[in-house]
Amino acid sequence: MTAVRPRFTLLALVACLGLAGPLAAQQDVVRLGITYRAGARPGIIVLATAGLDSVRKIVERDLDYSDRFEVAVVADSVAPLSGELNLGLWRQYGLAWAVELRPVIGGVEARLHDLGGDRVALQVQRGVDPAGSGPQRMGIHRLSDEIVTAVTGDPGIAATRVLFVNGDAIWMIDSDGANLTRVSRGTGKAMSPAWAPDGSRIAFMELRDYAGPIILQNLVTGTRQTVPGTSGGGNALTPTFSPDGREMLFAPSTEGGTDISRVDIQRMCCVARLTVGGKLADNLNPAYSPDGRRVAFESTRSGRNQIYVMDADGANQRALVPFDGASTGPSFAPVWSPDGQRIAFHRDIADGRQIMVFDFGTGRATALTSLGRNEDPSWAPDSRHLIFRSTRERGEQLWILDLESARIRQLTNMNGAARMPAWSPRLTGPVS
Repeated sequence: MTAVRPRFTLLALVACLGLAGPLAAQQDVVRLGITYRAGARPGIIVLATAGLDSVRKIVERDLDYSDRFEVAVVADSVAPLSGELNLGLWRQYGLAWAVELRPVIGGVEARLHDLGGDRVALQVQRGVDPAGSGPQRMGIHRLSDEIVTAVTGDPGIAATRVLFVNGDAIWMIDSDGANLTRVSRGTGKAMSPAWAPDGSRIAFMELRDYAGPIILQNLVTGTRQTVPGTSGGGNALTPTFSPDGREMLFAPSTEGGTDISRVDIQRMCCVARLTVGGKLADNLNPAYSPDGRRVAFESTRSGRNQIYVMDADGANQRALVPFDGASTGPSFAPVWSPDGQRIAFHRDIADGRQIMVFDFGTGRATALTSLGRNEDPSWAPDSRHLIFRSTRERGEQLWILDLESARIRQLTNMNGAARMPAWSPRLTGPVS
């Protein structure tokens, strides 16, 4: 499952218009022009006036990475948009949508043209930085998501970020692979990052002096708090927030074993133990269902790691994804899809460690990967994209998979291993 969808380049069309500048040859390119045939996804083009090249490129990339369009790419050597937009020209070449970007005081105006319906489907003005750099890039990502919503009716995922571990620190990166930033600033080794539901805070374990408490960190102010019940010795593993942000689950690991506990982080009190494994079994990696009523987790109570589920209060614990044959090994790190329909995890199978998805509708688990060693899945807010770490290329990097098209793209390219990714919710508030 390593298909990469080709992007469309306006080469023949540029020649027809007599515009200057050859386009560099690319692999896997379909030349949009006389031979163009519209595919299953609608064709879309992003055009901008002078000075908005950075905004255009970000929106163009966001729409491509949404996996909902075939994006026609205008070469940098082509003159910027000037005068009125020639809608009939783009309609002639099979495109369904055209995005027009023009500067206004303090930002940019975007118009989304429905070429088939001959109408403006969206017209908004947004205060964004034309340079498209730093934290202000998030405003451009939000504009891209508005375009996706106007066309499909579904929210986009451009205005999101990914937390992950590299070395001893937690890092953050935009969903398009830009704006890499170190987040954790403590003296210990940071692990297991998790997002609060509103995207304003993160949690992670910070290992120092042979103990690993959980740290709550505000992404805007940088303030840090230690979660109650996590600093008494041992490691407080795999924190996760409840969907309402009031509580947190974690797995304290001590000499007596590893079990899942719940803590009230709104009042910063009231720790309660939910599983009882003792030295005979470890229970960890909890993941709430989107409605907060159930919890998936990993347990060794059957002898090897399997995926279990229980009520949010710890009742009705039962195996959810049992072994399905001699070639099946242990299963790890379940994560519930935001729509509640599936659980992703990684499993040791005959051809290595692979990303799996359990579907509640069919009751079956299916492997999504087969190349390299693949671990640590995390869902995008749209429930159709997954991020995970993989050894398929240089080192261990993060890759994003679209479950509908099987398209896969590399997100990180860092020295050392990028691991333990956590995809944010849609970010609508202030960003760091």
